[in-house]
Amino acid sequence: MRTRRPSVGRAAWALGAVCVGYAVAGVTLVPAGLPLGWDEAVYVGQYDPHRPAPFFSAPRARGVSVLAAPVVTVTASVVALRCFLAAAGALAMFAGFLPWLWVLPRPWAVPLAAFGYATLWPALFYAGAAMPNTYAAMACAAATGWFLDAARRPGARSPLWALAVALAVAGLMRPGEAFWLTAPLAAAVLLVPRWRRTGLAAAVVAGAFVGVLPWMVEAWTGGHGGLAARIARTGEIQGGAGPTFALPLAASALDGPLLCRPCTDGVRWPAVLWWLVLPLFVAAGVRTAVRARRAAAGWLPLTVGVCLAVTYVFFIGYAAPRFLLPSYALLFLPAALGVVGMVEAARPRWRPVIVAVIAVGLLAHLVIQGVILRHWVGVHGEVRRDQGAVIAELDRLGVDPPCVLTGTEAIPIAYRAGCASAAVGGHNGTHTLEGLLALSCRTPTALLTRGGGPAPQWAEGWNVYPVAGEAGPWAIHVPPWTPEAGRDGVPCPIG
Repeated sequence: MRTRRPSVGRAAWALGAVCVGYAVAGVTLVPAGLPLGWDEAVYVGQYDPHRPAPFFSAPRARGVSVLAAPVVTVTASVVALRCFLAAAGALAMFAGFLPWLWVLPRPWAVPLAAFGYATLWPALFYAGAAMPNTYAAMACAAATGWFLDAARRPGARSPLWALAVALAVAGLMRPGEAFWLTAPLAAAVLLVPRWRRTGLAAAVVAGAFVGVLPWMVEAWTGGHGGLAARIARTGEIQGGAGPTFALPLAASALDGPLLCRPCTDGVRWPAVLWWLVLPLFVAAGVRTAVRARRAAAGWLPLTVGVCLAVTYVFFIGYAAPRFLLPSYALLFLPAALGVVGMVEAARPRWRPVIVAVIAVGLLAHLVIQGVILRHWVGVHGEVRRDQGAVIAELDRLGVDPPCVLTGTEAIPIAYRAGCASAAVGGHNGTHTLEGLLALSCRTPTALLTRGGGPAPQWAEGWNVYPVAGEAGPWAIHVPPWTPEAGRDGVPCPIG
């Protein structure tokens, strides 16, 4: 039976408070009315009955689409969707850190770890977002915690079921991360003699398989050409250049942008400072776990967290702050344990000094993360207001549903406008050039460009309508023909 500790109950309430605060901050610091971004439009649009579904590329999984579906099918309100997802994210955070209340030798380290994760600017930016990263991160934390709980209690079945469910959620959200989560857990079953149990191994294998099964089935049923072809295409989209070393890129993205591809900015030291401090606290946490005779509670989250970063450090030549959220969720656990252990181990007269130093460091961390978050919320607020201006001009030009948009930011703009999106080649390629031109003969079509650059050669004769924007100028290129007859006497080139 699990040993009862009075501090667990109080720590659980503190964890719940952190999760509620995370949800509230996620829809206030990031406005709940912020229109959907590119990836969000792809995920949310899959089950929207009122708009054409955007192209769903090979690497994506449908976990977030399924999560958002109950709201999308009822209302088109972005505010309702973001509030729902913020609440779901808070519940996911509580579930992700919950098993660690019994696994870590110091329960109060758990709400501290959750607080550390929740105050990272990318975690806050995506708190109410239709993105899989937070849910994958919490599934990874939960799976590792329930694994350790099941390993400590051989006769208990509930942690085995919880472990399998957490692994399945990770696979539904991000199959690639589910692999790097499952691999160290499976290796631990094989390498640690006292963990070599059929039930533990079955929970790991079954949970992982159930999670990635829909993605595997869709490889054959969704037009990807089979599992091998989908995996190969996933590699192409995510870089396809083979082994690399992208840790400097990940460091440069610590203060944004949301996706740097390519990453050309250098490392800004205020943003990277917590990266330099984190290993010290993690080491202290592992030491605390060893002294408490729960060594696995220190080294296993460290191992899994490092494994979850492998893809983004060694196999992808670009970076995004959200990519490492699962690693952060795992690493904050031993780090928080290290903080608690350092305070407990200090002499009474030095304890207030240590607490004060930690508090000052935490305050500096909050300020840095808050400044970065505010900056990117402002940037993306401008971008999405500009998209709204483009949509208004499209409506004035008569490019309204059913319609097709292609070009810059075509996917999120088309989704907001109720249009279909199309692309000639690239990672989101849906049409050949001939197919797109033929479609423009039957359906209102527009090409979008941004920044004053020229249109592609195939659209040089199209009518151009400039749109002023806060973040830069846009242009809408409309073919000089209409689906009904012609415009200015220009016939359709195809059809």
